[in-house]
Amino acid sequence: PSLHRQILPPPAAAATPAAAAATKFVHMSLNKARAAVHAVAWTPEGRRALTATQGGELALWHGNTFSFETILQAHEAPARSLAFSHNGNWLLSTDDGGGVKYWRPNLELVKALPTAHREPVRGLAFAPSDLKFVTACDDSTVRVWDFARCAADRTLAGHGGDAKDADWHPTLGLIASASKDTLVKLWDARAGGGAVADLHGHTAPLTSVAWNPHNGHWLASAGRDSTVRVVDVRSLKALATLTGHGRDVTSLAWHPAVETALASGGYDGSILHWLVDRPARPAAAVRGAHEAAVWGLAWHPAGHVLASAGGDACAKFWARPRPGDPWR
Repeated sequence: PSLHRQILPPPAAAATPAAAAATKFVHMSLNKARAAVHAVAWTPEGRRALTATQGGELALWHGNTFSFETILQAHEAPARSLAFSHNGNWLLSTDDGGGVKYWRPNLELVKALPTAHREPVRGLAFAPSDLKFVTACDDSTVRVWDFARCAADRTLAGHGGDAKDADWHPTLGLIASASKDTLVKLWDARAGGGAVADLHGHTAPLTSVAWNPHNGHWLASAGRDSTVRVVDVRSLKALATLTGHGRDVTSLAWHPAVETALASGGYDGSILHWLVDRPARPAAAVRGAHEAAVWGLAWHPAGHVLASAGGDACAKFWARPRPGDPWR
């Protein structure tokens, strides 16, 4: 107990960014109906964690005790992705039937778009202003939506395969999408906009893409070639290639407090923590974190807890090791 006062929040440990790696298992959350967990997200204030499952259920978990709070049969098809608005007033969810639903943070259904797409919607992200959002679908298209009108503004077509993920730049009208055609495309989100650039480098279909929320210059992408690539979009050149996963890399999450810290989840159930400026090897690794693929990762807004969604029908929570904890 005398060492507890030495535990500082992640922003206070800027000189030792590796200390932000969450490798200590804290809690495993299971639904009564066993189904793969496809997505996990924290409420903007960090008091609750939300999971979406193969059975179409949305479950809410307490942010401190990780105990079960409520569950809702939200979709008839498997739920695929979740996104909270930046102001915390809205929640969006998507499913394998191509539907998009609007929710209040208390899981009150407000609006449903059952035919937003024709195939599963894999990627979802809000614009910085919360006035628009973007979806990525298996029909090879990326669509920009007007949030208030619940209508599509434009369809961005150009991928040669399923669009597996999309993310909106933290400050600009720039969208990044990852596809089965091994390309990351950058799109102009404004009216009349189109493809700005194609990023090559991966040798297998892509699964995830994520902008760095701190500087907006670094774009991370992951794919079935077992690598994570970080590109500086100012020069369109690779900043780092992170190799350490034994199978496909299925999820990515930038740390909310440490600019260079990135977490990745693999198809083999492993979670690796990286420092982009030290790419030779992972800063920390949790092998066998899940018994199946890690489909989603989400950092608590304060950066001290990492939530992971697994194909083994559970969500797990990870924290930073305390002084005196064993490494394993």
